Order: sequence, then C-alpha cells, then structure tokens
Amino acid sequence: MNIETLTSFFFWCLIVNSGIYAITAIAVLTLRNFICRMHGKWFSLDDATVLKSIYSYLAAYKLIITVFNFTPWIALLIIN
Repeated sequence: MNIETLTSFFFWCLIVNSGIYAITAIAVLTLRNFICRMHGKWFSLDDATVLKSIYSYLAAYKLIITVFNFTPWIALLIIN
C-alpha cells in the first residue's frame, strides 16, 4: 500500500465520518424534543440527562474523527 492510497483512504474516512457527525448534530438540533421524549420513555431519563449524554457522544465522536481521520490525513499530506 502506498502513501497516495493511504491519503485517499483517510480523506474518504474523514468525509464519511464528518457527514455522519453533521447529520447527527443537525438531527439533534432540529428534533430535540422528539429525541428527548423517545429516549426518556425508553430509558426512563429526564431531558437534561438525555441532552447531556447526546452532547457527550457528539464531543467524543468529534475527538475520534480528529484523532483517527484528520490527523493521519494531514500527516500523510505533509510527508507526501
């Protein structure tokens, strides 16, 4: 496997994961009441706990995208 293939791989991983993140963030912003109501029923949680867990998930996912997709892609661009 050469550097160009790896660079392309990490670029497309970054695009796909950023798209998933964006769709999730937009869904949370637009469907907040629905999401809180459904998760509240399913897991017996209040709205504050549901929102806290969703925002924690989004923060962790953003960090994972940065560490495992963006950083290797930039590093490969630098060495190439």
